[in-house]
Amino acid sequence: MKDIKVVIKWSEPIELFKPGKYNTDEKFIDHLRKALMENDSPLLEKNGFFVFLSGDIIPEERLSVVLIGHSYGSSVKEKICKLKGHIRELKCIYRNYKDENLYLKIGIVEQLNEKESEELYNNILCSLVLSNYPSCNEPCKLTALGDIYIRNTGNFSPLKENS
Repeated sequence: MKDIKVVIKWSEPIELFKPGKYNTDEKFIDHLRKALMENDSPLLEKNGFFVFLSGDIIPEERLSVVLIGHSYGSSVKEKICKLKGHIRELKCIYRNYKDENLYLKIGIVEQLNEKESEELYNNILCSLVLSNYPSCNEPCKLTALGDIYIRNTGNFSPLKENS
C-alpha cells in the first residue's frame, strides 16, 4: 500500500451565530441552512473539507473543534444544507454549544498524491477526526488504503498542523 499525502489549505473563519438563540434544534438547523444558502462566500461553493468551531476570535482566537466533514462530489454548502446525514451531528452542536459563537472554516485540498474518490475523502476525514477529537463527530474507522499524512496550511488552528 502506498502512503497517502495530502495538503489542505484552511480558510479564515466564517462567523455564523450562537445556536441558543433558537428555542429548538430544528429551528437552529433550519436557520443554519438558510444562513449558509444566503452566504455568498465562494469557498462554500467548493468541494473540500469543513470544520465547525465554537468559541471566540476576538480579542484572540480561542476555538474548539466541534464537527469535521467533507463534501466530496458536491459543494460544502450543498453538503451541509441538503444532506440529511448531518442531523444528529447538528443536533449535537445545538445541545452542547448553545451559548457559544459558532464558526465555519473551509479546507481545500491543494495537493494529493492519489486520485480523488469518496473512499479517500472518508479516510482523510477519519484521520482528521482521530487526530483532532471533534466533540460531535460519529466514530469512524480507516479503511486499508495506506498510511495518511495530512498537512494543514492556512488558518488551520485549532486543527493540528500535521495529522
